[in-house]
Amino acid sequence: MTGTALRVAFAGLAHSHPYTDAGNVRALGAEVVGVHDADARAAEDFALRFGGAVVASAGDLSTLRPDLVIATPHPHEVGAFLRALGDGTAPVFVNKVIAATALQLAEVDRAVADSSVRLGTSSVLRFAPAVRALAAEISAGPAAATVCALRVHAQHDNAAFRLPSRAWQDDPHSGGGTLATVGVHGWEMLDALLPGAALVAGSGWTRTRDGSATASEDAAGIDGLLRVPGAARDVPVQMLVTGAPGPDAYAVDVVTTTGIRSIVIGGDDGDANEELGFAGLIRALLDAAPRAVTVAPWDRARVVVANTIRGAEIARGAA
Repeated sequence: MTGTALRVAFAGLAHSHPYTDAGNVRALGAEVVGVHDADARAAEDFALRFGGAVVASAGDLSTLRPDLVIATPHPHEVGAFLRALGDGTAPVFVNKVIAATALQLAEVDRAVADSSVRLGTSSVLRFAPAVRALAAEISAGPAAATVCALRVHAQHDNAAFRLPSRAWQDDPHSGGGTLATVGVHGWEMLDALLPGAALVAGSGWTRTRDGSATASEDAAGIDGLLRVPGAARDVPVQMLVTGAPGPDAYAVDVVTTTGIRSIVIGGDDGDANEELGFAGLIRALLDAAPRAVTVAPWDRARVVVANTIRGAEIARGAA
C-alpha cells in the first residue's frame, strides 16, 4: 500500500478474531482508528493495545471516517450492528459466525434490506493459500462439472467455546455450537472450490464424548448433495466437523474426473496466521477498501451461511 494509511475501525469484540485482525491490520501498514464494544473495559484494553478511539456505539464509528469496519458481534446482535453501521460510508466485514440459526439468518437478510450497508462475511479459510491454490487448479479445468465428489474435515478444539466468556458459542441456539462455529470453515472451503453450491439434501449424525462439557457436540457428520450452478448433476459431499482436543486442522479431498486432489491445513507445525488465512483475509480487505467494497459480499456469501445452518439442522435431525 502507498499514500495515506487506510483507516480501519472495529465493531464488537465477541471472540478472538478481531485481536488477530487488528494485529494484521497494523502489520500491513493500516491504522486502527477506533473500536466499539458493549464491554467498555474490553474496548479500552483493545484501544490501548492497537490504537484508536473508544466510541460509545457502533454508529459513532462513522465519525472517525474509517475506510473499512471489521465487525465481530454476537450473532443475536448482528442485525442491530448492521443497521447502525449501514449509515456510514465504509464497507463492513463481519467475522464468522454471522448467523447460526435460520431465525438469525432471516434477521441478517432484513437488516441488509433495511440499510445501505455494503456487507461481506467469510471464514478465514477462504483465504488460506492451500485453499486458494486448489480452487484455482479446479477452476482451470472444464468447470465444476469435473468434480465428482468431495470430502471435508473441519477440526477446532471446542474447549475455548466453553469458557464462561464464550459459552454462547457452544449454544446451538446462540452461537451455533460446534456444528456452526467450526463447521462454517468446512462449508467456506467447499464454496471456494464449488462457488454457489447449495446443500439441498442429506443425512447426518452427532456425537458427544464421555465426560464432555459441551452443550452442542464434539463430532458430527453430514452426507449431503450439493446443487452446483451449471453442473449437470448434484455433487455428493461428506462433511466431518470435530471439536476434539488438539490443534486446528482442516482437510479436503476432491474427486474429479482426472484424479483426486487433497489438501491438509493446520496442525502443530507452520505459521497459523498465514496458513489458516488470517493474514490473507486482511490483505484482501485492505486491497478492496480503497474501492469502497468488501470481499465475500453478502449476495455471494449468504449461501455459505445457509449451508452451515442447513448442515447443522440435518446432523441434529432438525431439518
